[in-house]
Amino acid sequence: MKKKTSFIGAGNMATAIINGMRGEICVFDKNKSQYDKFKGRDIVLAGSVEEAVGYGDLVFLCVKPQNFDEVAPEIAACDLTGKTIISILAGVTISRISSALGDLPIVRAIPNTPMMIGKGVTGICRSGKVDDRSFSDVCRMFSNLGEVVALREEQMNAMTAATSSAPAYVFLFIKSIAQAAEKLGLDDRRMTEYIAKMVIGSSELLLRSGKSADELISMVTSPKGTTAEAMKVFGDRDFTGIVEEAMTACERRAKELAGE
Repeated sequence: MKKKTSFIGAGNMATAIINGMRGEICVFDKNKSQYDKFKGRDIVLAGSVEEAVGYGDLVFLCVKPQNFDEVAPEIAACDLTGKTIISILAGVTISRISSALGDLPIVRAIPNTPMMIGKGVTGICRSGKVDDRSFSDVCRMFSNLGEVVALREEQMNAMTAATSSAPAYVFLFIKSIAQAAEKLGLDDRRMTEYIAKMVIGSSELLLRSGKSADELISMVTSPKGTTAEAMKVFGDRDFTGIVEEAMTACERRAKELAGE
C-alpha cells in the first residue's frame, strides 16, 4: 500500500520535495497564499494542522526551526498512531522532536535548494524507531531530487554548513566575480550566466577528472602568471580561513537552534 504524505509548511524546500513526488499529498500552511502554487494539482490543501496530520502516513515538518515550538503542540494534540515524522528543520534534534511529539519514528533530513532542479544533496539520519525498509523508502524519496548521504545525527549540523547553507556561499562567489568583472569593463548582461557556467564546468572537471582540487588549481596556476597573482590575494586575505570561519558560525547557529 502506498503511503500518503502530509506537509506542515509549504515554503521553497517543501515545494521542491512535493514537485519531486508522486502519490497522495496533503499540504498545510498558515499562510494560505502559499496554496496558489498548487492550484490545478491533485493535492489536498488542508485547513488545519489536524487535518493535514490526520491525512498522512508520512508527516513532513517544513516550518522554520524557530517556529517549531509554536506548531509542535498542535501536532502533538493529533492522533499520531502509525505516523512517521520527517523533519527538514535545521538544528532541531530527534530528541527535541520526540520530547514534543512523543516516541515516534523520526527521520531528519537536511536538503538544499538545488534539489529544486533535481541536483540537491540531502543529509539524512533516523531515530531507532525507523526500520530499514521505512528508512530506505524515505531515502528513495529524496534521491529523486539528487544525492542522499546517510549520516549520524551528530554530523547533521556540519552537513548544514557544508551542503545545506553552502549554495548561498556559491551564489555570493558568483555574484562577487560578476561585480568585479563589470568594474573591469565586462558589462555584458550575461556575465552572471557565463560565470555560473564556469562554476558548473569547473565542478564537473573536479568530479570527472579524478584529480584533487589542489592538482586542478596547479593546472591553472602558472608560476608568476595571472592566476598566481589572484591566488596570492586569496592567500593573503586567508580565503580558506574565512570559509572555515563562516562554516563554523553556520554550525554554531544550528546548535543554537537545537536549544531554542
